[in-house]
Amino acid sequence: MFYGEKLSNLRKLAGLSNEELANYLRILPKQIVEYENNNILPSTQTLKGLSDLFHVKPKYFLSAEYLKDNFSDRQIAYRSTDKRLEKNTNYDHVFLNYADYFINYFEQHVIVPAAKISLIKDKCNSMIFNNIATTSIEQIAEFVRQELQFQDNHDLMYIIENSGIYVLEKDLGHKTDAYSAVTKDGFFFIVLGMEKKSAVRRNFDLAHELGHYFLHTNIDMTKLSDTNLKAVEKEANRFAAAFLLPRTKFVADFSKISNPWNPDSYILMKKKYQVALQTLAMRAYNLGLLSKDDKSHFFALLTNKGYKTFEPLDDKLVPIRPSKILSLFKFTLDHDLISLQNVLEQFHISLEFLLQLFNLDKQFFEQYFNRVSVNDSNLIYLNSFR
Repeated sequence: MFYGEKLSNLRKLAGLSNEELANYLRILPKQIVEYENNNILPSTQTLKGLSDLFHVKPKYFLSAEYLKDNFSDRQIAYRSTDKRLEKNTNYDHVFLNYADYFINYFEQHVIVPAAKISLIKDKCNSMIFNNIATTSIEQIAEFVRQELQFQDNHDLMYIIENSGIYVLEKDLGHKTDAYSAVTKDGFFFIVLGMEKKSAVRRNFDLAHELGHYFLHTNIDMTKLSDTNLKAVEKEANRFAAAFLLPRTKFVADFSKISNPWNPDSYILMKKKYQVALQTLAMRAYNLGLLSKDDKSHFFALLTNKGYKTFEPLDDKLVPIRPSKILSLFKFTLDHDLISLQNVLEQFHISLEFLLQLFNLDKQFFEQYFNRVSVNDSNLIYLNSFR
């Protein structure tokens, strides 16, 4: 039996419309609809074309769908001032479900420590609800920073992942920098775009999405008007700036700047805080440290110097890539908890499927192809091997 739902999910995972997939297969778009609705069966040639395109074996389509719908579109928050198209939101939803499923699969023999980030969120919610009239975004950001014991922005990716957050990379196009979502069982995912960008842009993306997690998870993102969406994005930006540039330290460092209207005066602070020059200036302005005239002068110079598109140090500060999921795969495979060959055979997928899903290098998996033994232990404590 051919399962059209699996074709539909793979098509969305690949970001293809019915028309685009039909053009690839050289068939009519209505045939794709018929396949996905289980009204007709694809020919042997078409089935092979689908298998080659999606990096699965023909058997993949002949077994029931295993994906669980563990995300809600209403809680997908985008690092963008424009709403993603409904099609793209639906496709992102499918991507998250695939990633979540395979992460859970690799974690099945591992006891993972409780996610620290969810415990902090509970404390934060209590703080907000008890003092809803007086709790500011500034206070929330400072509270989260203290709870995470976060000291150095160079360590942001490590702190984020070590707190229990899953960070993925995906091609999001040039209009969306990142997005985030929470599973129905409470796990937080951040998806970063793969467009070339500096370390400071990536840091701000991470902090921005963290802001959505602490401020907006109870908001239905699909029902926000453009005006309300911009307000939500502005709040996440305020959180990110306060989180990355804690008031007391920032004020002390800013006092040493002799020409606050000159972007070049902020370069050393950029290196220290791993934050963009314009973010530093806006933080100073919002704290009342930079006058309106100096701010206008700053941004005029920023444009004249060409810093709006490429700032000093952007080519020197290397973006940190996420490593938590790669470490999970390495841990389970090194300890023979899971056989790579068994994974590929059980799910009727090729290695390329996993490589594309998690943006991994093929070289990483080569050492595991000939390892077939599986550890008899039911569970291993991840902490005991750290």
